[in-house]
Amino acid sequence: MQREWRDAVATVPVLSIVALYVDYFPDDTALWVHGPRAMATSALVLGLVSFLLGADRWTGPARWISAPLGTAALLCAVFTLVTGDGFTLAVLVGLIAALWLVSTVRHLRTPAGLP
Repeated sequence: MQREWRDAVATVPVLSIVALYVDYFPDDTALWVHGPRAMATSALVLGLVSFLLGADRWTGPARWISAPLGTAALLCAVFTLVTGDGFTLAVLVGLIAALWLVSTVRHLRTPAGLP
């Protein structure tokens, strides 16, 4: 197990995204979010913050799993910002959660001292 403090800090923005989406989903409004474009912007910004807080060197299989997930999340964010589609917004939130999960599991399974 390595760098668990970075994972703990990066978890906060991801949990914020999920909580905001859960609050947003029933009536398309939550706190400062009043539409799919605002929710996509919030998810994109908080996702980038989580990435910057928890970023580590990519090694081995993490590169082959995280890169396509991150690319898909970015494409979903752009598509949602352009069209305001609710389905791609849900996919975006799911992809961000999946990226967090992959990163956290990788760090938990990596022996101490290895990158």
